[in-house]
Amino acid sequence: MLTRQEITDWLNRISPVDDTYVAESGAAYDPDIRELEAVSRALWGHIPAAASAGRPLGEDPAIQRFYQLVRARRLPPVDRSRRQIVVETAAISYFLGLYGDQLAADLGDSDMAYLVQWLNTINTVQLPAGNWYFFVIMLNTALKKHGYPYSATVLADALAKINSYYIGDGWYTDGPTHQMDYYLGFAFHFYGLLYARLVDDEHAKNFITRAQAFVQQYIYWFDAQGRSIPFGRSLTYRFAPVGFWSQFYLSGAYQGTAFSPAIIKGLIDRSVQYWAHRPITLSTPGPLSVGYGYNNYLLSEDYNAPGSPMWAFKLFTILELPAADPYWQLPAAGYPALPARSNQTAGGMQFIVDPAIPQHVFLASKQFPIAKLMYHGQEKYGKFAYSSHFGFNLSRDTQYIQQFAIDNALAFSIAGQDQFTSRRVIDASQMYADYAVSVWHTTTAQVVTYLVPLTATLHIRIHEVTTTFTLDTYEGGFPLAPWNPKHQTPATTAHSTSAVNREAVSTITDLLANRQPTHVDQGPNTNLISPEKNVVPALYTQLTPGRHILACAVLGDPRPGMAPADADVRLSVTTTGYAVHYGSQTITIPRYQ
Repeated sequence: MLTRQEITDWLNRISPVDDTYVAESGAAYDPDIRELEAVSRALWGHIPAAASAGRPLGEDPAIQRFYQLVRARRLPPVDRSRRQIVVETAAISYFLGLYGDQLAADLGDSDMAYLVQWLNTINTVQLPAGNWYFFVIMLNTALKKHGYPYSATVLADALAKINSYYIGDGWYTDGPTHQMDYYLGFAFHFYGLLYARLVDDEHAKNFITRAQAFVQQYIYWFDAQGRSIPFGRSLTYRFAPVGFWSQFYLSGAYQGTAFSPAIIKGLIDRSVQYWAHRPITLSTPGPLSVGYGYNNYLLSEDYNAPGSPMWAFKLFTILELPAADPYWQLPAAGYPALPARSNQTAGGMQFIVDPAIPQHVFLASKQFPIAKLMYHGQEKYGKFAYSSHFGFNLSRDTQYIQQFAIDNALAFSIAGQDQFTSRRVIDASQMYADYAVSVWHTTTAQVVTYLVPLTATLHIRIHEVTTTFTLDTYEGGFPLAPWNPKHQTPATTAHSTSAVNREAVSTITDLLANRQPTHVDQGPNTNLISPEKNVVPALYTQLTPGRHILACAVLGDPRPGMAPADADVRLSVTTTGYAVHYGSQTITIPRYQ
């Protein structure tokens, strides 16, 4: 059970002491916006920490830096070409919405009038379709609540736009990109719940109801160790997804659900405990580095400036609760008991969880990166499996398989060219009770992939590959780190490769005896979670022009003493499809038409 003071102390340890670090790397937006970002994102943690501790807000150095920007009239000018500024108003809207009287008292009439005038210039900016509409929803709602000028037209239009992205069962699609990732938790639902704390209307009721529906699936994205499954864009925001749980509690949305205050406290506390032991700051105290499990710019997006990782500070909104609040006396309940299987059709995610297995994995069959400017989109969305324990790798290059992130991927190269690509564009997908299908293509192959989860650590992949080229092809299992190829070698049999270290076991087994077991060594700083070198058990073959069937069993078990569990797996191929035999279980898979 963590106390309020312990979480506050951690906030201070990972917060920057000044803004000098902001010049250490670049981003797609101008330096003055990066400065605003570094100032404003810190407010997510420092406003609730100071306000609910009963301290004058101006005594907090992070809040002082914001006040200085306002008093010096240095808030950056807004236009469409600089619309990143819209994003950075979110924490200011939070400040105004919940602590507007204190903000106005601290700034005084003249400075407050300047801030309000500047905030209203945001209403003139044309926004990209998607979660950004919540920024003007929060801004105008906060202005309206405190009697300041606002745009009723922009507010109504933004609410209508957000509602148009809702697809049911708690899920939104992020505009035309169709990404359904952690932005659902730390953006759509986070702001929806915050809105419901400021306004009591039909929109607020809908936001509460939607979050209550989504939480039944969102819980699977977190494991019992406090880790979320790395997946998708903006992973440098690290524990921002936990901000959902803070707002789920603060809004009262948990009432009437299976998620008691003690369960929510456990989810937040375990996340804090996990991240507090990761090397995620550039110094002590902070700032947070750009990266995930460590400082790693290979992960970054073009919109990740040095101050960007403080989006994670949304977790700290739980500090709104003063030390005397009963929440802080609650025991942190253990991870809740869940149904073993969760097929999340909207996101194309299949889960099987087991309380005895210290990880969560989902198999991915639907999402792919539509935005062409997204860095490493193929790795962030296109892999077959994502794990809270193993993480995933990023490619250093597409030249040579050792530079390509082959983990949980099927990669092709025209024979002899050593130029690889894997699943990036998915043309169609379908989820069934026991398996899911994705239809995808590269420039050299058409592929139908069947993913079949069997246990929390074991799944089957079947691929129907059609090509007019002669192709070198590799398929990888889970990446295992740390691994030093100078004195560690995977165990290889006629049909499988297995790598074991003190952390876990990773195995891939060919089920049709038409590929060669091998392994691919991957360099340091390629895995999201571990900076150490890693190894990927793999299968290799060369495909001639025509149609081929490939199949494998893939094991990723964080219990290194466990023997590979796929010995009981068999695959039958018929003229109409496939039958997966596992123990006494048989799963029939008709060929996808």
